[in-house]
Amino acid sequence: MQKMRGLPVLTLLSFVTFVNCFTIPGDVKATGCQINIKVLPANTPLLLTSKTREVIFPNLGTSFVNLAQNEKIDLDCPGTGNIQAGGATIVGIAEATCVSGWDFQISGRQVNISSVLCSSRITSTARATGKTCWGKGIEIEIGLQLHDGRFIQQYTSCFDDVARNVLYSRYFLTNNIENQLTGGTSPSWSEDTFYNLGARVNNIYPIATHRVTINKQLGLPDGDLKYVGTGHYYLAKGHLTARTDYMYNAQQMSTFHYVNSAPQWQTFNGYNWFYFERSLRVYASKNLVDLEVYTGTYGISTLPHATTGRDVELYFYVDNNGNKAMPIPELFWKVAYDPINRAGIAVLGINNPYQTDVTKSIICNDVADRLNWLTFDRFRLEYGYIYACTIADFRKVVPNLPNFDARNILN
Repeated sequence: MQKMRGLPVLTLLSFVTFVNCFTIPGDVKATGCQINIKVLPANTPLLLTSKTREVIFPNLGTSFVNLAQNEKIDLDCPGTGNIQAGGATIVGIAEATCVSGWDFQISGRQVNISSVLCSSRITSTARATGKTCWGKGIEIEIGLQLHDGRFIQQYTSCFDDVARNVLYSRYFLTNNIENQLTGGTSPSWSEDTFYNLGARVNNIYPIATHRVTINKQLGLPDGDLKYVGTGHYYLAKGHLTARTDYMYNAQQMSTFHYVNSAPQWQTFNGYNWFYFERSLRVYASKNLVDLEVYTGTYGISTLPHATTGRDVELYFYVDNNGNKAMPIPELFWKVAYDPINRAGIAVLGINNPYQTDVTKSIICNDVADRLNWLTFDRFRLEYGYIYACTIADFRKVVPNLPNFDARNILN
């Protein structure tokens, strides 16, 4: 199993399709196979070591996985799909032996491995672990179920099943993230069995629907465009663990579970929060550090009532009896920790494009000026005001956060 500078990486997955032959200088014979993960198409099997069935990763600093000639690997299609190889259908896990070039021996056939696919999209599973988190949450793990019964965890979520609010997600960010596979289509979001509302979460998010929900709380006509208007002024499914924080397509698709999301204004989701997450990935790659990352929500966003002018706490779901759930977060936050250098930072963003007084949402001493890797305009209110705190200072407000030994700022 690949190590994350002292920590086992439990969240990284890979799978294989596009293979090229490589040769050792001076040797005219092909001596193995090389997989370039940057050109992997969809519906390709997971690539696993044959003995321990751990996921095989690209060489650090590259997008290539090298396999020796005659090396055996296993292929799996978590979910309902089977492996399609050389015209044959293989149920469960298939053993593949690198022959040369693109050719692998699979189930008695020599086939071009770039043609080996899963019969349907690889799917992920969200399941409760039976543990509690932060006093009021249930711990949920999201990952891939292999055909041999093993479960490969991607990340964990702490879910408040009373308020129907995600408190945080936890994952590991690899320093090789800049060599990730990009592109591909997004799957449908999975509600699983955790929300138990009077409506499906998928049916709450359409703009016309949540416009009515927000306006009713603010004393506005259903169709009023004052807040949920045009352009990017609507509430999106805000990832906590970002799709782009993973190397492979199967990992990226596993982030589309509602227990990994919270309502986030698109003006924030698509701008400053996006820029910050990208900056953190660049930081990890540039500095060759692997990071343990928590991403969470804090507080409840408010807007003034149309008649009284008083601030109203906003919820994304209100039933006909006035029962409320899914609070719209005041803040999104992310804590990144480098255990080798004992360095970390907490970065926070205001989830309200209409909030002009940022001071009421500054919950810890701002040290963002010391982070030279935050290169975007973090002060743009409509794009989401961004600031940063030491982990120790942030823990004074969010005391359930692990007591990381962060002696330095992540800089």
